[in-house]
Amino acid sequence: MRVGVGWVLVAAVSSVLVAGCGGSGSSQTVNGCHIEAGTSCSGANLSGADLSGADLSRADLTGANLDGTNLSDADLSEANLSNAHMQATNLSGADLTSANLTGATISDTDLEGATLCGTTRTDGTTDDSDCPASTETTDTETTESTTTEAGAAEVTSFDVGDLKCGAATTAPVAVTWTTTNATAVEIAVDAFSPKGFGPSGTTNVVVPCDDASHTITITPQSDAGAGAAESQDVSPS
Repeated sequence: MRVGVGWVLVAAVSSVLVAGCGGSGSSQTVNGCHIEAGTSCSGANLSGADLSGADLSRADLTGANLDGTNLSDADLSEANLSNAHMQATNLSGADLTSANLTGATISDTDLEGATLCGTTRTDGTTDDSDCPASTETTDTETTESTTTEAGAAEVTSFDVGDLKCGAATTAPVAVTWTTTNATAVEIAVDAFSPKGFGPSGTTNVVVPCDDASHTITITPQSDAGAGAAESQDVSPS
């Protein structure tokens, strides 16, 4: 796979080679940069070096020149390659897990078989294209367990004030409530259509003043459905 300038990744890479040496054999040094895990070679010139199979995990290669560098099968996991120059760089088979390629200049780069998981692209976004598949079964079981433990919605307190009519034909009655596991409640007076309210609160409902008893009913609601309703009767005092 050849990647043009538009491919975005962020990483830091450090490579070291003695003239005529290459690969992952003995310890290498390229232009003063020691090729090893965790090396710090910010701005190093590693262009054209043969660093195939090198262990550059956690290396700081910020702004390094990697033009034409052979990094095939190299371990660049968690390496910082931000703002690095990578023109015609060979990254085939390289491990770029959690590498940072933010702001890197990438052109005509070979990424065939490279591992991209948690890799920061040049534009700061994340590439997880080669991450192992997540365990869907575990996620599903966790969700089902949470839903079961939540339990049914229920009213934990329900207080209804006095109906004081005087000469009026209707009068307000204060209703106060709290619930458990509910997302909302519906409150109705007699057979009138219920109105929706929050899972806890206080409101006034309008009750007829006709010397008859009237029923105020509260029903808790949740994603699982309606819970058990509770009712109280009121009559003019």
